[in-house]
This record gives sequence, C-alpha cells and structure tokens, in this order.
Amino acid sequence: MNSKYVRISLALVAGTFLLTACGGGEPEPTAFPGLIVDGNAAYLASNLLVYKFDAQNGTENWQFPASQDNANPRGPFSGAPLKVGNLIIVGGSTNSTGGADPHLYALNSDTGQEVWRFGPGGPAKEFMAGAVTDGQRIYAPNGDGSLYAIDATQAVSGQPKLLWQFNTGNRLWSLPRVAGNAVYQGSFDHKLYAIDAATGKELWQFDGATAPIAVQPALSDGVLYFGAFDSYFYAVNASDGKLRWKTPVDGWVWCNATVDNGVVYFGDVHGKVYALDAATGQRKWTYVAHDTIRAQPIINQGTLFFVSEDTNAYALNLKTIKPDAAGVVDYNATQWRNDTLGRRLVSRPVITDGTILIPLFDGNIKVWALDASNGSRKYQFPPPPPPTATP
Repeated sequence: MNSKYVRISLALVAGTFLLTACGGGEPEPTAFPGLIVDGNAAYLASNLLVYKFDAQNGTENWQFPASQDNANPRGPFSGAPLKVGNLIIVGGSTNSTGGADPHLYALNSDTGQEVWRFGPGGPAKEFMAGAVTDGQRIYAPNGDGSLYAIDATQAVSGQPKLLWQFNTGNRLWSLPRVAGNAVYQGSFDHKLYAIDAATGKELWQFDGATAPIAVQPALSDGVLYFGAFDSYFYAVNASDGKLRWKTPVDGWVWCNATVDNGVVYFGDVHGKVYALDAATGQRKWTYVAHDTIRAQPIINQGTLFFVSEDTNAYALNLKTIKPDAAGVVDYNATQWRNDTLGRRLVSRPVITDGTILIPLFDGNIKVWALDASNGSRKYQFPPPPPPTATP
C-alpha cells in the first residue's frame, strides 16, 4: 500500500514538472519553489537557485550558488527557506536524473555564501519541504522517513549538531507543526506522529488515515487539522491524537489548511477549495477552480487568497460569499482573479504591505508581485532585461 502511493505521488509530481517545462536555459524544475519575506527582504528557493531580493520592487541582492560548479553540484532546492539568526536554511531535493541532494544548506543572509551543509548520511534522500524551527531546534523532514532535529544555537554560531532523529515508516514530504514541547509530523506511512521536541521520543500516533499524509497540520485551540491522500480531512486532539471528526472530500488533499475564525480552509487535487466548520467538520461552502490546489490558502483583511495549477490567482471576499443551495460559490464571485500569470502555481503566496508575492513553478519569471486589493501586476522577479538598443 505504501509503495503504491509513493509511486502515484511521484508520478503526479513528475507530471507537473513535465507539463510545465519550458525553455530559458534552465533545466526542467524537479522541486516545488518556496518563498518567505523578512522585513523588506524576500528569500526564494526555486529550482537550481536560491535568491534574495527586495520585496518592494524585485531588485536582486544575491543568488546561490553564484555560479554552477559541476564538481560540487548543489540543489535543486525545495520548500520555503527558513531564516534562523543570520542564516537562511534551504533543503536539497530530487534532481532531474532521479538522484537527490540529501543536504540542508545554511547560507549567510547578507551575502548568500554557504556557511555549512548538513547531510545525515546513510540512506538520506530529499529534503522536499525544507525545515522549521522553534528557536531551540531546527526540524528537517527527509525522504528517508526520518525527522532530524538540529541544535539551532549551535547552527547559528558554528556547525550543525544533530540532537535526535525520529524514524517513521515512509517518506516525509511535509513540514512538521511545532507547538510547545511537541512536534507533529505527517508521514507517507499513513500516520501522524506527536514527538517530544526535546528528546525525539514518540508521544502518540494517529493511524486513522488510510493513505499518505503529505501536509503540515494546522493547529488551533488544541486541535490539529490535516488532510490525506485518502480524500478525507481530519481533526484530532493535539494532546492525545484522538479523532474528533473526519470529513470526506472529493479528492486527495495535498494542501496545508488555514484556520481562521472557526473555519478551516484548504484545497484538493481536483481544484476544490473547502470551508469546513472547525468544530464539526461540516461543509460551509466549496469553490471550484480548474486544477489542483496544492498551495496553502492565506487570509488577509477578510479576503481568502489562493492559487492553482490552472495558472490563476484568486481572491474571495469572505464577508460577501453567498453559496448556492448546494453550498457552491459561483466561479465568477471572486473579489478578483488574475489569469495572466501563465504558469502553474503550486506554492504558498506571501502578502507584505498590500502586495501578494506568488512563486511560479517554472519559466524565467520566478515571482509575480500583485496588488492584493485588485490583483493587478506590480512587478516581476527577476526584473525584465533592458530593451536592446536598435542601431
């Protein structure tokens, strides 16, 4: 059962890569891009490069690696970068030949130079999701089925020090949720684990799903919310892993959920966005896009923003939504919808100062910056080359 789902999910990823491949001098992407914003600085992991650029105007500060070194290949890089002190942590992922770069890289946030790299050794595979931190430890899930905990203080001041390793029964392709003294990690072995953050010992496990869990659980009021590849969405107690409710949906869930004001929002691989009552799991409404929703929706000032592999970016005003008798929101009832971005969108956008930054899966343009109020374009990253002078 596990190997079947791994093959299917890998095929889905490969299909996404192949369908979106384009020219431009860069190999086909083999990893999902990721973006964070820290003040005015944006950090982007996209295919073979990591970038720092100005979040206000798209001016590039640096890229890593500064030049390709065939004798010392790095990347491709996957998942959102993580800022820890003066370091940017990024994960190496699967390359175009089917191999993997089993390393976490620490880059100087000012210069983009490599400070250190962490490789767990042995059968380690891809760091598909990157890493998270609680300030004391850096938690990095790996495709070898292990969650690695690194001393965060030691990582900032010197070299990485492995504190513990927690082993599951299959791939880890999603970030854990860290809260208090617990780390909550989903696995392709169909289980959600609660792990003691200090020791790496198992606290409990939820084994009620019947397919891989490839999302980071959301946590609200002591409840964990997550979907799985079995087309169910789950709510379990964070304290003991007991099931509160599960709700059937219409497709696999490979999308992190967002919880806001007692409602859980997420998407499925068929392009549906769901709003479920957080207390009961009952559907409040659905909205149907034209392709997979993998990127986590975000909420800002009463508007739900989400992107789809259909190449569109959407904004729904949550205060004015009026579903029909079947609970479906009309496709044209958006606050705005931008259908000009031209590439499939699989990674979480970021909103900063009224601007929504959207990573693109492939192509020469890596990020589009849109006005969050109306969806109009503000800038692209990298900026377009200057026009060629005509003689």
